[in-house]
Amino acid sequence: MKPVIMSDRHRSLLYAVPRVFRLKNHCYCLVHLRENIVKLAGKLGIGQDATKDLVKEMFNQVAYTATSAEYGQALDELRHYKK
Repeated sequence: MKPVIMSDRHRSLLYAVPRVFRLKNHCYCLVHLRENIVKLAGKLGIGQDATKDLVKEMFNQVAYTATSAEYGQALDELRHYKK
């Protein structure tokens, strides 16, 4: 079995992991990605806890979809939320 490197998309890891382990051994941690989305939402003016929870739930819907059609729909909803 080959090791899998899980990261939060930090720039140094995005640079180093493919060079050392190849791309097929790299994945992103959903918990970190979701927290990064919430931080970005805060920078864009989404500051209430209830609204941040909604952003988290919308991200979870994207992350855990079963089909590509559901994925596209959930991603569109997240992209268009509070433009």
